[in-house]
Amino acid sequence: MNKHLISIVLACFMGLVLASCGKTSLVGTWVEPAAEGSLLGEVGFTLLENGEVKSINTGFREYKHWEQQGKKLIISGSISGSVPRDFADTLDIVSVNDKNLVVGSDGYTVTYQKK
Repeated sequence: MNKHLISIVLACFMGLVLASCGKTSLVGTWVEPAAEGSLLGEVGFTLLENGEVKSINTGFREYKHWEQQGKKLIISGSISGSVPRDFADTLDIVSVNDKNLVVGSDGYTVTYQKK
């Protein structure tokens, strides 16, 4: 009986290990390629393991924190200007792999490339 129980526990553990291997991390630098003639260059963000975000050419938007809740990516920060204000964007994670991150909201999607 002990051998049978050990086999079951090992099988479950291996299943968990294999399932976690297929999950792509959101941590990293994600950019939209620069539009032809754009003066800004690439636009995007770097998602850090500690939950911080670094903005890349986002103008008045400064990203500060991020978190993933299931298939949702929540990015918060502040918008500078005459009346600075905080914001939080909740985006649907449409797909993610080691090269692309597709997020969307209200039928609009954006594809970021991983650098």
